[in-house]
Amino acid sequence: MTLTFDRLRKQYGQVVAIDDVTASFAPGLIHGVIGPNGAGKSTLINMTAGSYSVSAGSIALDGKRLDTLKKYQIANSGVARTYQNIRLFDQMTVLENLEVCFYPADVGGTLKEVMWPPYAAARRERRREKCMETLRLFDLQGYAQAEAGSLPYGRQRMLEIARALVCDPRVLLLDEPAAGLNHHETAELTARLAAQRLPDRITIIVEHDMDLVMSLCDNIIVMHHGKLLFQGTPAEVQASPDVQLAYLGTANDIDDIRAAAQDRRAQLGIRARRRS
Repeated sequence: MTLTFDRLRKQYGQVVAIDDVTASFAPGLIHGVIGPNGAGKSTLINMTAGSYSVSAGSIALDGKRLDTLKKYQIANSGVARTYQNIRLFDQMTVLENLEVCFYPADVGGTLKEVMWPPYAAARRERRREKCMETLRLFDLQGYAQAEAGSLPYGRQRMLEIARALVCDPRVLLLDEPAAGLNHHETAELTARLAAQRLPDRITIIVEHDMDLVMSLCDNIIVMHHGKLLFQGTPAEVQASPDVQLAYLGTANDIDDIRAAAQDRRAQLGIRARRRS
């Protein structure tokens, strides 16, 4: 099983957000996607999950095209995701936020549940056991009956990931899962995601937190201006001159930035003295 991008392109009018990106993601690994703001990272996630259409090229999972499917069909193919901004069912309980994920698979048995109560009870119990098992992976079992919207922000982040995992997806897409977390919460998240590295699962993480990416990911692709700039291990990414240039600029660029900053501070100092 492999997830592949083949000459992928996303264009909005004259603006090209993704330009000719080809990459493959193998199972059993955690893949990171990094790059400056506007590099196209989240666009890749949104196209893979079906939230955005593909302008050109293709996305395939194990040889089956995903970009030709509707969003719900992609989800039913085993692709699960989280969002930059948390999207929970705030008025539902933590447990119900996970139970609702089983609706597509269970809807066909609704009539049988109505007509045969013992079957319905057994089915509900199996769902509940699976949901509680997943909540325990993120230390959320104690919140099972609490409203999702009442949880602290860090717990809500964990819940969204738990919801994405509850149906055992083949592909897990995490869009900035550490956004808004403090140092302790990020360390906890890193450890819990590392425990979810499975031989038959492809995990892709878009993230700005470089400590998380470098410690967690097995393979990293670097995006820059919508293009794939570099791909490799964390060590190879850190050693790449192209990546260093894209993130830090040349030595002359850095000197210019420092000079501009010093000039700005000098101007502010002159203005402050004039006011005094």
